[in-house]
Amino acid sequence: MIDLTEVLYVDGNVLIAEFPEEMEMTDETFAKVNERFEELASQPVVDTHISNLQMEASLNDDVFTRAQEAAEAGKEFGITNWVIVSEGIKKMALKSRVGEISGVDISLVDTKAEAMDIAAN
Repeated sequence: MIDLTEVLYVDGNVLIAEFPEEMEMTDETFAKVNERFEELASQPVVDTHISNLQMEASLNDDVFTRAQEAAEAGKEFGITNWVIVSEGIKKMALKSRVGEISGVDISLVDTKAEAMDIAAN
């Protein structure tokens, strides 16, 4: 099992989710991820979320559903800026689903450094 304190953490005003290559794509895992997300999203300084998608597995409907749930929860805490980091098509697929959430602005980038630059502005 992956240590969620390493997967989800806050850096300044940014809630960062690092989804490693070996991450399990199960309902149980994503339920725990969303629970941790909500804990961190409640911090008043957080206004941006970065999802760094490193996992090798394809994204499925469960992942999209969980991402939409996280976007809705984040919006409740004032997180309306999402930056999705991935080198492949995953970021576009995730954007298409999270982008369905009204009031959430999404940026797509290739590196975490680019994401942090967006979050700083």
